[in-house]
Formats: sequence, C-alpha cells, structure tokens
Amino acid sequence: MENKGLIKRHTVDILKIILGTAIMALNYYVFLKPNHILAPGLGGIAIIIAQFVPLSLGVTYFILNIPLFFSGFRFVGGRFVLYSLCGMFSLSIFLLLFDFLTGFHQQLIGSIFGGILNGAFLAMVLLVGGSTGGLDIAFVVINKFWPRFSIGNVMFVINAIVVIVSGLLFGFGSSIYTIISIYLAGKALDFCMRQKERSTANIDSLSS
Repeated sequence: MENKGLIKRHTVDILKIILGTAIMALNYYVFLKPNHILAPGLGGIAIIIAQFVPLSLGVTYFILNIPLFFSGFRFVGGRFVLYSLCGMFSLSIFLLLFDFLTGFHQQLIGSIFGGILNGAFLAMVLLVGGSTGGLDIAFVVINKFWPRFSIGNVMFVINAIVVIVSGLLFGFGSSIYTIISIYLAGKALDFCMRQKERSTANIDSLSS
C-alpha cells in the first residue's frame, strides 16, 4: 500500500514536470523567440564560451551541465537529479515538437507574458523537487546554502549578468526586454513558491 502511494506521488510529480516544461516550451515560441527576447541561463553562458573554444554549442552546453548535475546530486539529492533529467529531456522534446509555431510579435507584451509564464511554470517544476537542468540546478543549490536569497532573486542576478555579457559581445538590441522578462520571471517564481509555503503552513496549523 505504501509502495502504491509512493508510485502515485512520483507519477503526479513527473506529470507536473512534463506539464510545466510543455508550457515553458510553448511560451518560448509564442512570446520570447518571435520578439527576439533572449533565453538566458546556461544556454547564454554556452553561447558566450563557444565563441572562445573550438567546440560546438551543443557539446559546450552538455559539458557545462555535468558539474551542475553533480553538484545537484551532492548537495540536494538523487531524486532531484532524476527529476531534473526528466525536466531537461521533456523541455528539449517539447522545444522540438513546438518548433513550427510562429508566435506573437510585440516585444513589451512578449517580455511581460513570457516572463510571468516562465517563472510560474518553472515554479511548478521546482515545487515537486525537480528542475529543467542548467542553471536551475545552481539556483536550487545556492538557495539551499543561503536561503535568505530567494530562488527568484538568484535567478535574476545570474541571468542579468549573462544578458549583460551577451549584450557586450553581440549587441544590446533586445536586452532591455530580456531584463524585463527575467525580472518578472523571478517575481512570478517567488510568488508561486511563497504561496505554496503559506498553503503548507496553513495545512500544518490545522492538523496540529
């Protein structure tokens, strides 16, 4: 009976990861890509490094993920790594499946809706104990050791640095909209995480 409950919980968690990554992939093609809003994070870091090393972007991205997954396993746990692998693969699959979408062309609206949706559905993945790989793992590890720094704030600072460096190398162009997008993503993520904490605290107080 206990095993059935555990299997059911893991199944629900994985379905939430799949749903969250599906919406994030849709969000990328509908709001971010058509408005030339950068997708920062590990992808941005890989693009920067790939300019200076004789490796393809895909190989660079894979190599950068190795220490992140190792640190996730070391400091957060095996389930987190497995859920993160699920998140990384499902996001990659949905990005391939939704590649045909044309999207919505309006940079300000794209940055607002794109940021909020990205943060909210990343929160869905993080709240079940997973991530989408890349810098999401670093955000969780940093938050574990320094909980006063919320995941949303850490995400914004690291991504802002990536966007600024990318802008210096490749031109700023749409960087302002990317900054707006990742700022709102961080705020939406923190809001969802706080709502979950409050809801858990309320349930605990009612049961005690």
